Amino acid sequence: MDEQGTNLPEHSTELRKLDHNGFFTNTFQMKRLAKGFLRIVLPGKLRERLDLDGLTIEPPHLTDSVFKNRYADKIYRVPIRGTEHYVDFFVILEHKSFNDLWAIFQLWIYVTLVCQREYQGAEEAGGGYVPADYRLPPVIAIILHHGESRFTGKTELSELFLELPEIEKYLPKLQAVLFDLSAISDDDVPEDPEVPELKLVLMALKIVFRKDANTTITAILEGLESASADPLLQDTVRMVWYYFATSARHMEHDYNVLYDTVKNIVEVEPMSTMLERAATNAKAEMVLAALRRKFKQVPQEIEDTVLAMSDSIALKSLLEHAIDSNTLEEFATALK
Repeated sequence: MDEQGTNLPEHSTELRKLDHNGFFTNTFQMKRLAKGFLRIVLPGKLRERLDLDGLTIEPPHLTDSVFKNRYADKIYRVPIRGTEHYVDFFVILEHKSFNDLWAIFQLWIYVTLVCQREYQGAEEAGGGYVPADYRLPPVIAIILHHGESRFTGKTELSELFLELPEIEKYLPKLQAVLFDLSAISDDDVPEDPEVPELKLVLMALKIVFRKDANTTITAILEGLESASADPLLQDTVRMVWYYFATSARHMEHDYNVLYDTVKNIVEVEPMSTMLERAATNAKAEMVLAALRRKFKQVPQEIEDTVLAMSDSIALKSLLEHAIDSNTLEEFATALK
């Protein structure tokens, strides 16, 4: 039993690990969900220029000029249709479960570091010379907020600066997209028919603080039972279960009801197994991101082999090979 005397399934000690940020990190690491989310958030004309099917998830680690480590929540790289290979489109997605008044300042730092990293890559590729026609990659910043009240922080960077006469047009500008789940009704939460897990994830984030969290999420899960054979949906349902068991404030004695509904869709694995798999997948994506950045195109055989790996230690070694290898053939040899 837990501290309130509630009968939880086995492995309840691991349930404490999946907090708001952990749930966001694991779910938005899934490429299908990420593509579905961007389809509903990005402006239509911009979306038409992007090849979302080519989306890759970049390593979150960024280093500034004084070698201070920074970690963005999610960085997506998306090819731009009709452009040369040297420039891609970037999305920096920042998750907030509280009203962070300095979120836009944080995003400004990340945008700057992404542009700096890409510029340095162009400089290295040009032997220390950046062509006059080189352009920095377009970057869009998105704040995904859920909480007990609406987000009230600034979404335009220039609004953080001290006001002085006739200075506005000289201040740096960055307008973030605000996707505030706390400001929309349940009926207005968007969905994508190609991504059945998207609305489930968004609703889970939206209602996790509410007293009706259990009944609402149970009803949503019951509506998804017809799609229960989908492996990605199964993984998402598992994470929703662990997330609510960990972080929903008003579940009280309703765990068993939700658990029974979840079990109708998928067997619930131990959280340690789920997190280990998610961490392994993330490491595999980091290896592939490093290869794409260095060699642009990665053969499907190599991609499939890397994604099929389950040994975290081997993947860590492969990431070093991906960075150090001079050719894909050299990396392929290390992969064997």
